[in-house]
Amino acid sequence: MNNKKIGITLGDINGIGIEVVVKALNKLKDVSNIVLFGSKSVFDYHIEFLKLKAHFKYEFVNLDNDENLEKVNKTVNWGKNEANSGFISFYSLKKAIDYANENKIGAIVTAPTSKTAMNTAGFHFSGQTEILQKYIKNKSENENNAQMLFCTNEGFRVLLLTRHLSLKDVPKAINKDMIIKNVIEINDILINDFKINNPKIAFCALNPHAGEDGLLGSEEIKIINPALNELKKLNIDVNGAYSADTLFTLKNISKYDLFISCYHDQGLIPIKMLYFDKTVNTTVGLSKIRTSPTHGTAFDIAGQNIANESSMIEAIKLAIKLI
Repeated sequence: MNNKKIGITLGDINGIGIEVVVKALNKLKDVSNIVLFGSKSVFDYHIEFLKLKAHFKYEFVNLDNDENLEKVNKTVNWGKNEANSGFISFYSLKKAIDYANENKIGAIVTAPTSKTAMNTAGFHFSGQTEILQKYIKNKSENENNAQMLFCTNEGFRVLLLTRHLSLKDVPKAINKDMIIKNVIEINDILINDFKINNPKIAFCALNPHAGEDGLLGSEEIKIINPALNELKKLNIDVNGAYSADTLFTLKNISKYDLFISCYHDQGLIPIKMLYFDKTVNTTVGLSKIRTSPTHGTAFDIAGQNIANESSMIEAIKLAIKLI
């Protein structure tokens, strides 16, 4: 049985993470069983500097005296990428993962971190999703197959086939087997976790105009369409591959339960353009629940108390729903 506690990491200490977490929890006053992970001294500094008040009950897993962080500088330097903030971000998330693995919390909600800061600190991951994939214990001997699913309350959902990759590396990262595996998995998740019967899925082509019969690229002919044909034989309602420039219409958003994009910006531009403050990222394919807002550290407005907490509210609400 899942633990009902929600673990929330506080993100980069020089960004808006603590601000949006506190604002979100203040608006979700009926939410209980909250466990915060981070530096308590930094948390208290943000509260005082930003003139915030925490009108909610919470436990705090304080990493100030953690053996990995006790000698790390906890000084806040608003809007800066620094190694010390990368250390705190990494070990806060790692501690939350440990709690999830030990079933002390039932879900993890992650505030934004800086990939640059964490890499400067020596943690060479392309994002928090990759850290979760590495350290979360799976239910089976198979590797965690982390996938990034972005969704809104309005029913607009986008799955990224690849995550934080340079665009030049995307074509060689896509193959028939990974498409089949990912689509089968997300189809099951839509049925079991999101309670959607017979999900209707639209698959984006990789190339402009879906490759134009091979003139603009052969991935659709050689890889994507053969994979989709195999999936249809399994009675999965997957459609495409469709040219992405005409796929994300309001009519199609109402028609399909899920869009699968081949690369990061292909899928995130339309959903963020329409629902930036309401979109939530949930990492599916792991044995534990993880959600997050879709914005970043917002270093340009950090320390000004003007950050919008709407996406964090939705991330917490979705974590509660999925437990």
